[in-house]
Amino acid sequence: MIRKLILSAVLSTATLGGLALTPVTAVAHPSVDLHEHHHRFEVLYLHCGQWLLHGTYRDRDDARRAAHHLRHHGFEVKINRC
Repeated sequence: MIRKLILSAVLSTATLGGLALTPVTAVAHPSVDLHEHHHRFEVLYLHCGQWLLHGTYRDRDDARRAAHHLRHHGFEVKINRC
């Protein structure tokens, strides 16, 4: 019984002591998105000899998916970076 009390006291002291040693002030760093370049991607398709805008996308993968969809339907497609 006494052994359990002593063990509990030692564990709680160690836990609280570890928390007390943890630094309280933390410096927040802004998250850096390496893919964020503020580019836009325009998907254009050729219809009756004229290039028409299908859509503008912030993500290159979204633009590629839209272009793939249009190609699947038989259009000639190009992607422009703005």
